[in-house]
Amino acid sequence: MDLTLLEKQSFWPHLSPEDQQRVREQALTAHFSAGQAVKMGSCNCIGPLFVVRGILRVYLLSQDGREATIYRLRQNDACMLSASCVLSAITFDVQIDAETDCDLIIIPTSLFSDLMSHNLYVENYVYRSSTERLSDLIQAVERMFFLTLRQRVAAFLVDESSSTGSDHVTLTQEQLAKAIGSAREAVSRILKQLSANGSIEVSRGGIRILNKSLLYAELQAADL
Repeated sequence: MDLTLLEKQSFWPHLSPEDQQRVREQALTAHFSAGQAVKMGSCNCIGPLFVVRGILRVYLLSQDGREATIYRLRQNDACMLSASCVLSAITFDVQIDAETDCDLIIIPTSLFSDLMSHNLYVENYVYRSSTERLSDLIQAVERMFFLTLRQRVAAFLVDESSSTGSDHVTLTQEQLAKAIGSAREAVSRILKQLSANGSIEVSRGGIRILNKSLLYAELQAADL
């Protein structure tokens, strides 16, 4: 098993040789196909995830079935909220889906909990990572409450372009709607409006940003 990604994490040099060997022996590799659920609520606390390839979507799910995306994970990212059952400071559950085909490394919950209990570097790493992701949660909630749907679509497209380094966003309208917590029909209407004013071009292959300045102008209106 290639554990290069784990060995790049800041806690790795601070593990004892014995603990490093335990991780090598017990860590799992897993493949998830696009659209497959990786974690579903508290019934599936699988341990921290490390993304070798692909994109994961981490989101909240309300009782009436509404979804609110917190963040998306890409190659070389790590997710600690998939081990929320052993994190005393985390009192909510998240859902995790594979947005594309994904290859992951998973440290089993039992091993992870034991490492945290006797290694301050592991515990530090976990809570620092979790805190950084909680800021993403706050930002997602702020957008839901304070931005119009049109502004949320514009913000998502700008963020996605920045994350990928490309002006081509390869998501379906259904995926985009889930990412911002809206209905596909409403998002489709907004995309038509943004296409009409020359901001974007919509095709079967995704969405191409034609004029990022116009999208930024949508967001600046939210600061007035």
